[in-house]
Parts: sequence; structure tokens; C-alpha cells
Amino acid sequence: MSNETTRPARTVAVMMAITIIGKLMGVLRDRMQAVNFGADTAEGIAFTQASLLPRTFLDVMFAAAFSASFIPVFTSYMETKGKRAAFDLASTFISITTVLTFAVVVVSMFFAEPIFVLSLRGDEFPYGTIALGARLLRFMFPLMIFSGLAFSFTGMLQSLGEFRLPAAMSVVSNGAILVYYFFFIDRFGVQGLAVAFLVGWALQGIIQLPVLVRHKFRFRFRLDLGDPGIRQIGRLAVPVLVSSWVLPVNILVNVSASSQLYGGEFGVVAITLANSLFAIVSGVFILSVSNLIFPKLSRHIAVKDDTGFSSTLNETVRVLLFLLLPLTLGLMSLATPLVRLVHGGGLFCERAIEITGTALLYFAPGVVGYGLLLVLSRACYARMDGRTPILAGAVAIVANGVLSFTLAPVLDIAGPALAGTISQTLGAAVLIVSLSRQRILLWGRDTVVDITKMVACAVVMLVAVLLFLRQMNGVAVVLQVGVSAMVGGVVYFVLAWLFRIREMMWVKNMLRRNGNRG
Repeated sequence: MSNETTRPARTVAVMMAITIIGKLMGVLRDRMQAVNFGADTAEGIAFTQASLLPRTFLDVMFAAAFSASFIPVFTSYMETKGKRAAFDLASTFISITTVLTFAVVVVSMFFAEPIFVLSLRGDEFPYGTIALGARLLRFMFPLMIFSGLAFSFTGMLQSLGEFRLPAAMSVVSNGAILVYYFFFIDRFGVQGLAVAFLVGWALQGIIQLPVLVRHKFRFRFRLDLGDPGIRQIGRLAVPVLVSSWVLPVNILVNVSASSQLYGGEFGVVAITLANSLFAIVSGVFILSVSNLIFPKLSRHIAVKDDTGFSSTLNETVRVLLFLLLPLTLGLMSLATPLVRLVHGGGLFCERAIEITGTALLYFAPGVVGYGLLLVLSRACYARMDGRTPILAGAVAIVANGVLSFTLAPVLDIAGPALAGTISQTLGAAVLIVSLSRQRILLWGRDTVVDITKMVACAVVMLVAVLLFLRQMNGVAVVLQVGVSAMVGGVVYFVLAWLFRIREMMWVKNMLRRNGNRG
């Protein structure tokens, strides 16, 4: 196997390992929140919403510009104008976005209480919950500034071929938060936890600075709105921002629709924790692949290699489907046991487990749509195409908004979760149709046959897991989840090997060659 093949494979493996560690720490972080504050307490509801809003605000306003607008232009500068010009552009971009973010933070802190009330659809919650939520929001809104800097540094490092350190950001931030839970939660409570979140997000940017300095980056404060690179980023940023609203806007709408369920209890925390668990489990695969592939797609565009772009994107879609189809059905079958394992205990009661498990069950079918929506949107951004993701995003947001409030009174917590699943799937479908019509995504006979085989393998795996779970009734939940997941994985990959699915044969050949090399 060539070095060009093994290096990306090893990079993906290392990134996935680091990402898995970070995600597991994120799961533990959410568990600590659940057992310490529960799903029906003032502290649990207030902190859940106060920690969600600043991150969502950043996602809605700037996050996509950091990744999907800045990276293509920065990469183009690296390829055509050199590192010095690219770093000057980065300094200008960071200066402008930091000033804008700071202004938003100041205004948001001033209006923290009405923002908190509006996000939960009215003031039906006790005033103690509202007052605590507003106070926590004021602590946590500055998180937007630290996150913006971290996103900017990540985009630069990925364009410079540095993937491992950006992948470790969540390890550092979650580590800081977990230290607080283990050693300081009893002394400083939920308000100290808000400060710990701030520290964790600040560390995400700080750990990246030494590597940037090693690459000779020197920040210079520049507010040059007329810079050609900034104008180019701005032209792409508007459609990118609009299309990137799908995930953050959807979760805000889902939370709002859920906040009135169960007498104002359980819904906010349950839908948020279920969505977080969904994102953590699926993100291990999706984000590792998409973060690696986006700079590569941008380089194909920079050198006008349309064939390489199409080939890379098609292989990525196949790999995603190979990984996400079994993950989808596995997550559906293990939804409630997984919630019980991760969040059960302490103040997180059996009722909260059941409601959160139901939400996760209905979020789970959206794994494939979520993965394709993220990767295909990034492919469009790399091609400087913002219109197609705008259409996909508009379809997804409208569908989620209508369905969330329509289905919530009928299906309770399952309604907003199902709305999220349907909306992401519809958004992905828009992108698939558009890229297929442009002959960028190619659906040859071999691809269709292999995808059909993947679906068949995943369905057989689902049946095996459900049958195995039935036999493990009454067994410790860690064994139910762990052993069932192992059985499902073995069944799926053995069937994929027997069916000679290309992605499984590639893994087999890679392992054989690595074994011979050792």
C-alpha cells in the first residue's frame, strides 16, 4: 500500500481514537449533569438551557463561517499566495469575528432573562428557574468568544495538515469540566459549573496556539473589511450561515416544543440529553471523516481537479453509509438501555430514563441524514456553492418547525425527535439530488448493489441484537449494552465480509498488509 494511502488511513484512525476518547468524556460529562441535577429540577432545567443557548447562538451566527467559509479561502491562499498571505488573512478574519462576537455577547448578557424565557416559550416556569437560568446565561455567554477563537485556529491547523490536535479539543475541555465535577461541585454548585465550562472552552483555543506558533503564525489585530480575502469569505459566509442553521435551530425548536410537555418537567433536559447522546455517538464517525475530507476537497478545487473531487466525495459517501447504517439500527435497538447506562442514577429517575430513551429512539433514524447533510454540505462549500445548502437548510428547518409543534401534542417527546429526524433526512435528500444531477455524486451499479447489501446486513444485525437483548432481560445494563453491541458488530462485519462489500474488503486487505509488514 502506498504512503499516500496509509497516511490518510492512519490519520483517520488516530483522529477517531482521539475523538472517541473526547466523546466518551462528553458522555461522562452529561452523566454527571444528569445524576447531580436530574431532569425535573430547577438547576437541571436552568443549566441545560443556559449551556445550550450560547453554543447555539455561535453556531447560528458565526460557526459555519469559521469552518466552511474561512477554510476554502485560507486553503486557496496557501496554495496560490503562500503562508504569509494566508496568515495575514487569518489575522484579519479573527480580528473581525472576535469584535463582532464580543458585541453580541455584551448585548446578550444584558438581555439574558428575556432570552431565556423566550427560548422556553413563555414564563410558565417558576421564577426561581428563570432567574437562575438568566444568571447562568450571563456567566456562559462569553463562551462564544472562546469558541470562535478555537474554531478559527482549528480551521487554520486543518488547512496546514494538522488534524490530531484539533481532534483533541473536546478531550481538554471535557477534562476541565470533569475535574470540576469530581472535586468542586459540592463546594461551588451549578454556578461554579458554568465557570468550569468557560475554562474548558478557553482551553480549546489555548492548546492550539503553540502549534500555530511553530508554523510561524503571528497574530496582528487588523479590521480591514476591504481585504479581498475577507470579501470572498463574506460572499460565501451568508449562504453558508443560512444553510448551517439546520442543527442549531432544530435543537432550539425541539427544546421549545418539548418544554411544555409533562407539566414543564423532563422535556427540556430529556430532549437535550437525547440529542447530545445522538450527536456524540454518530459524531465519532461523521466528524472524523468530514474534518479530514473537507480540506482535501478544498485542495481538489484549488487545483481544479474535478475528477479527484468527485472520486473523493463518492468514496466518502460509501464509507459513511457503510458505518452509519448499522449504527442507526443499533442505536434504535439500544436506545433506552443506553440512556439507562449513561444517565441513570442519582437524581435522574426511571421516568426521566424512559422519556429520554424514547427521544433517542426517534432521533436515531436521523443518523444517516445527519451524516450526509454535514458531508455533502461541506462538499458544496468546498466548491464555493452556497445556494444548494441554503435550499437544503430551508427545507430542513421549515419541516422541523412545522412537525415539532404538530407532533409534540400527539406523540409527546417522540414528536420533536421524529421531526428532527425527518427534517435532516429531507435536507440530505435535497443535496443528494442536486449533486447527482451535476454528476458529482455517481450511482453506478456496483455502488447501488453494495448499498443494498449494507442495508440487508444492517437489518439482519438489528434482528440479532433484538433477539439477544430479549435473552438478556434482567442482566446488568452494562452487559446488555456492551455485549449486544459486540454481537451486532460481529454479525454486521461478518455478513459484510461474506457479501464482499468493497469497504469491508478494503479493511481486510489493510489489516492483512499491516500484519505482513509487522
